[in-house]
Parts: sequence; structure tokens; C-alpha cells
Amino acid sequence: MRNYLLLSVMTLSLLHAASPLSPEKRHLLDLKRQQQDAESTKLKNSWIAPLRLSASWQRNVNAGNFDGTTTNASLRLNQDIFRSGGIWYAVDYAKALGEAQALGIDIEEARELEQLYRLKIQLERDGLKLKQAKLTRKNREIDADVVRERYKSGDADISELSRVMLQVDQAENQIITLENALESERLELQKLYGAKPLEKLRLPAMPLVDKEDYLARNMELLRYRKQIASDKAKYKTVRASYLPKLSVSGNYGYSKFRGDFQNYDGDEYGYGITFSIPLDYNMPKDIEANKIAWLANKVAAKDRKNELEKEYEKHRLAIEAAQKKIGVAKRMTKRYDALYRFTKAEYRAGTKTSYDVASLKNALEIEKLEEKIQQRNILLEKVAIFFAMKR
Repeated sequence: MRNYLLLSVMTLSLLHAASPLSPEKRHLLDLKRQQQDAESTKLKNSWIAPLRLSASWQRNVNAGNFDGTTTNASLRLNQDIFRSGGIWYAVDYAKALGEAQALGIDIEEARELEQLYRLKIQLERDGLKLKQAKLTRKNREIDADVVRERYKSGDADISELSRVMLQVDQAENQIITLENALESERLELQKLYGAKPLEKLRLPAMPLVDKEDYLARNMELLRYRKQIASDKAKYKTVRASYLPKLSVSGNYGYSKFRGDFQNYDGDEYGYGITFSIPLDYNMPKDIEANKIAWLANKVAAKDRKNELEKEYEKHRLAIEAAQKKIGVAKRMTKRYDALYRFTKAEYRAGTKTSYDVASLKNALEIEKLEEKIQQRNILLEKVAIFFAMKR
């Protein structure tokens, strides 16, 4: 519960904060929301019949030289007032569908934000890996120098020297790979972030919630619930469309005629009520198809919930594995630190070489960097959970 409340506060602050996405992407999402809201409102009011206004003027001349002009203006309405519950079902359908579509846009934005922060974390992590790789290259170069001296003195063979030289090449290639990855990640990040300085992008606090909170606020599952409600209302709307319907109609107009033998000028009006029921051969299959669509979405929601439970467990296990690696890195850091201090003292005493000191110092720094790398790996798992939830 504490994590849930903390997450609510964090996400509420994010909701009101300026989005880190580029201005173009923010504008596009705003336009999509405006379009969706307009379409949803239109669908909710679709049961209201239009009021039709018409006006005309016509001249008729026949073979008998009859000449007459007619002027008309009218206002007509044909409105359903009862559809065996279909009107209310149609409104419910439009409301639930609109909410599902709005969640779809929220999911789209959340995925872009997840990708944005994922790239930010990967950029930081791979920057640390690059530092590690450069330290590793230094150690491989030290190993190569040592073996080269041993080879010259006859204490090492050519295969051993070739092996360490190959390790230097591999370390160099790893640096090139990481540098290329960093540039690619930086460019991908700028696609989402825009031209703003990347240093200004700060990670939000992402507390790890429990599985129950994750499932309760998962946006995909929330959208499924709205979609199921929409499909149910649509099924009822279709079913009601084959039941009795009651409509009222009315018209009011003005008509003026001027002819050779007859003239009239005055108002016209009419009103009525209509009871109807459609008799359609395809009615059973139409109703059945919509019912099946509703039931299929219910099954799909259960299936997706099962998948998300497993995905949450995968993220949790990956976090636990990274935490264990941090523990290993901390233990190795202590060991290398003690060994480094001992070797420095022995070097001052003349029993160890500068190669030994440099190699151990690099190994110590590599382990310190490994702890920070695993912290970034934990953030990568958390970001996937955090942005899958309703903010």
C-alpha cells in the first residue's frame, strides 16, 4: 500500500509536469486526443436525428402555355423516441468506446515515454560499459607487454603471445562497438526528445510496485475493460435494432404558388407517429457475431492478464539477478581493493612491478563500474513496469 501511494504521488506530479517528449510529438498527441474527443461526442449524439431545413423556387411552363412559379420553405424532423432500449445502449457504447480509444492514446504516449527513458538509461549504462572496456583494453595491453617481454626472453611461446595480442584486438573492437551503440542511442533519443540538451533529461522516481498494483493499474487491462463494456453495449444495441421502434415526425413549411389560373399562399404543417419492427433474414447471425466479438474480447483480456503476470515475474527476476550481481561486484571490489593496497606496498618494497599495480587498479575500477551498470539494468526493468501503468 505504501508503494501504491508513493507511486500515485509520483505519477500525479508527472502528469502535471511538462512532457519531456519533443514539441512535435506532444502536439501530435494533443491533436489525436482532440480528434478522439470530437468523434466520441459525435457518436454519443448519433441517435439524435437532424433537423432538416429546405427552401426551393421552381417555374413550370407546359405545352398549353401554362406558366406558374412555386416557392417553398420547410422544416422537418423524424426522431426515434423508443428503440427497445437501443438509445441508451448506443450512448453506453459510445462512452465506453471513447474511453477505450482515449486509453489507447495514453498507451501510445506511455510507450514513447518508456522508450525515451529506456534510451536515457541505456545511454548511461553503455557509457559506463565504454569506460569498463577502455580499462579492460589497458589491462589487455599490460598482459601483452608482459608476455612480449617474456617471449623476448624465451619464457613464453608465440601461441601465448598471439593469444594476448588477439585479446587486445577484441578489447579494441568492443570499444568501437560500444561507441557506435552510444551514437545510435543518442540519435534515437533525440528523435523522441527533440533538440534539447540531453543533460537536462532527468529520470523520474520509479518505485517497484507489487504485482497486484501492477495488474490493477495496467493500461492494457484497463483498455480491455472499456473495450469489453463497449462490445457488450454494441451487442445490445444491435439486438435492440431488430426490436420494435417508435418514432415521431413533424414538419412545418410555407408554400406560395402563382399561376395563370390558380394562386395560393400559406403555411403547411404535419405531424405523426410511427411504429415499426424490422424483419431481417440476417438478424440472428448479426446478433450472434456481435455477441461473439464481446465474448472473444473477454477471453483475450484474461489471456493478456496471464501474459502480463508472467512479464511482471520476468522483470522481478531480472531485478533480483541484477541485485545479486551488485552483491558480487561489491565483494569483488573489496577483494581487489585489499589486493591493490597490498600490491602497492609490495611495489614500494620492490617485490612487485608497476604492471601489477596498474592492472589491479584497473580491475578495481571495473568492479566499481559493474555495480553502477547493474543499477542501470534494474532501472531498465523498472521503467517497463512503471510506464505500463495508468498515470
